[in-house]
Amino acid sequence: MAFAGVWSLLVALQLSAAEPLQHWQQKLEQSAFSGTVFVANSDAIIFHQSFGFADRENQRAFDEHTVFDIGSVTKQFTATAIMLLVEQGKLSLSATIDNYFPDVPADKKNITIHHLLTNSSGLPVNPPRRFREYDVIDIDAYISQVLKLKLVSTPGEAYHYSNIGFSLLAQLIEIASGQNWEAYIHQNILLPAGLTETGYRLLNVPQERLAINYGADQNWLQWLFRIQAASRSVGDPLQHLREKPGRRWGEGSGHFLSTAQDMHAWYLALRSGQILSAASWAQMLHPHIAETPSKIDYYGYGWVISSPPEEFTSIWHDGSNGYSFATFHYYPDIDLFILTASNDIDNYPYPLMTEMRKSMQQMVANKSIQPTTNVSAD
Repeated sequence: MAFAGVWSLLVALQLSAAEPLQHWQQKLEQSAFSGTVFVANSDAIIFHQSFGFADRENQRAFDEHTVFDIGSVTKQFTATAIMLLVEQGKLSLSATIDNYFPDVPADKKNITIHHLLTNSSGLPVNPPRRFREYDVIDIDAYISQVLKLKLVSTPGEAYHYSNIGFSLLAQLIEIASGQNWEAYIHQNILLPAGLTETGYRLLNVPQERLAINYGADQNWLQWLFRIQAASRSVGDPLQHLREKPGRRWGEGSGHFLSTAQDMHAWYLALRSGQILSAASWAQMLHPHIAETPSKIDYYGYGWVISSPPEEFTSIWHDGSNGYSFATFHYYPDIDLFILTASNDIDNYPYPLMTEMRKSMQQMVANKSIQPTTNVSAD
């Protein structure tokens, strides 16, 4: 394609999308949002822009190279690894956890891998507060203690989000594969899908590319008198590993970092059915259990499947470490991908992002955006 033709096509794309894009783009620029927004239709990028600072103290802008925490978006990689091991005959979805962990209490002997994947195990959301998020743990002692916790519901009976459940799945990956859970995902999922800057301990990027997280945590005096705390740096998402290496309880449920480009590569792998068989993907993305009585949101295996009124069905997840926030939405009916990520959840503009997602669905469905694919200047 000649360069002039490419330029004309890009100008036409910009003009067709300009008005609605500019509307919320200007609102984002006027807000306190710091982070990135990435929108694509297949491998054609509709919109990608970063806002604010990845590091306020050093005035380092958030940009396309910034690496950010994706929190519980990690769960879909953990679930994919479990399904790979099921395909390899090393795990069974119907197997109960007492086949893998010793001394499982009687009330938890009926918890299956399927229950863990669908957040229907009845296990609590998080372990007791003495297990702080980044404290180093002994994994065997941790498993023994969380399996003694009281269930919030009978296994298989109801949806109840559980980070504990996904931390157990990470350990099952290690038991079944003989590898560290992240190493197995890195070798069998991330690299084959083209994700080169996603991970936790195995992530190999310069420290200056990491987004610094910010939060407005109150001290006891501010909490007592309801005084608003000022937003401040709490360090980057890997600072705890540099200060004190070791296992953390939330591994498998969170802790991965990534980039907008890697998340786009993951969407492309998802839409084209890479890594897993078609049957396994169908099981992953099946709406297994309703999250709420409205039955709009269902949980699959590490994914939420939602069909809101007057919107397209989305396959999505979000995640946070308490300071960062990331959302990953895939709309299969219109082949639309939307990623948002921020290093400051306190200033994440939820209504504006919801408005943007609805607008993008309408624009792509109505073909008011006509993205091009693999544009080059040759």
